Amino acid sequence: MRLAPAFVLAALGANALPALAADEAAPRVALTVYSASGENGASLFAAPENGQTGGYAIVRDRRQFDLKAGRNVVVVRDVSRYIDPSALSARALGDGGAEILSQRFDDDTLSLDALVQRHLGHSVDIAAGSAAAPASVSGTLLSNAGGLTVQSLDGRITTVTEFNRITFPDLPKGLAATPSMRWTVEAKKPGTQLFEIVYPTQGLAWRAEYSGWLGGGDCRLALSGWAQIANRSGTDFPDAKIKLVAGEPHHVEQATAPRMLGRAAVSSALQAGDIGMVGDYHEYALDRPVDLANGTLTRAALFPDAALACRREYLFEGSHVRANPGMAPITERAYGSEASAPVRSTLSFKADRALPAGRLRILQGGGEDAPDFIGEDMLAHTPRGETVNIELGNAFDLRGERRQTDFQVDKEHRTLSESFAIRLTNGGGSAQTALVREHLYRWTQWNIAQSSAKYTRHNADTIDFAVDVPANGTATVTYTVQYQWSESLK
Repeated sequence: MRLAPAFVLAALGANALPALAADEAAPRVALTVYSASGENGASLFAAPENGQTGGYAIVRDRRQFDLKAGRNVVVVRDVSRYIDPSALSARALGDGGAEILSQRFDDDTLSLDALVQRHLGHSVDIAAGSAAAPASVSGTLLSNAGGLTVQSLDGRITTVTEFNRITFPDLPKGLAATPSMRWTVEAKKPGTQLFEIVYPTQGLAWRAEYSGWLGGGDCRLALSGWAQIANRSGTDFPDAKIKLVAGEPHHVEQATAPRMLGRAAVSSALQAGDIGMVGDYHEYALDRPVDLANGTLTRAALFPDAALACRREYLFEGSHVRANPGMAPITERAYGSEASAPVRSTLSFKADRALPAGRLRILQGGGEDAPDFIGEDMLAHTPRGETVNIELGNAFDLRGERRQTDFQVDKEHRTLSESFAIRLTNGGGSAQTALVREHLYRWTQWNIAQSSAKYTRHNADTIDFAVDVPANGTATVTYTVQYQWSESLK
């Protein structure tokens, strides 16, 4: 399967949809699935707990029904469990002369709770007890609070708290295995009529999954990417044409009452292809239909292996406090003076393509040996050519310690000076270079009065020192920062 550029669905309203002939060649189902972002759709990629859903997709579904002349009641089954009925659009295609007069969404799906609730006041047969001592209770179901309370023909009341089976006399009207829509359709003549349904839904999302293999010697990264599509909508989408949108269109969150879904299964991998861009979003289209079954994770490759130059660094941040956003400098001596922190192993690279948000796993090794897992991190949506920085984990042999050595406040001259010593220890057998990152967080106006090593300005409140740490040795960098503020600030 290949991915090719495609165009974004324009609108959901029936008036905005283009006119289509009934015999126009088109797939029965077409989906536009949006990427999971933040907490939206994250639970769809694991077995979701009860009450969890998310994701966002647009579904276009075409169905054929045999109509009689005059008034018809049409039941459209196998639609998404998390459909937004308020934004649903349905219409007859072609010149068959059919018109949808009204439509209703029935989401009371078949379940034990629904069957019991709908049979209150009706006769049921209950198989209770154990295999060694079976028992049967029959009668009118009165209540399902704290057990099943039944009144038998002789008037006696029995409450059953443990049972093996309940036999109901019939299937109540309106209950179905999946949610459905019920239409009232007026047809001018009998015959087969094609209808098109367009609706937004939760329960569908996709995210990128990346694998990066590190080569020996100079840092080289073999990066490959896949799209993982989660379907937890409660229905199957057979032979569906699928588009994937990487981006975060704004939409109003709907209050839904999601239900528990089955455990996911991973389908076989699909081939992949090219990237395209429409408007503010990147879009990918699978070039042949896919059976997107409910409760599955479907995987398609976004692009083949790409060889990229990369850079590995060790990073020590003794404090993560950022510049003071308040109305006055911070003069409390102990503020932000953490004693120690781990030295983190990081990896950075630039890609020649846009990278949709997703998880990146880094591996190393190969050949006859099993590959080594180096670390993983989450990527945000990253434009083409922008540097990607990921955290792999904490260094085993490197340790860092940050110590405040001096602190002076001169309120008369409105200045504050602070000195630090950062000590790095290397317990390994080879020399390492570590980046020491210091945040100047007490006030926005600062200058470095003294430093034992050359520094670079990372941003408006951050400086970096590159420190060479010898094998089985230590290295220390010291600096003094001076803050100054105006007379209006106390």
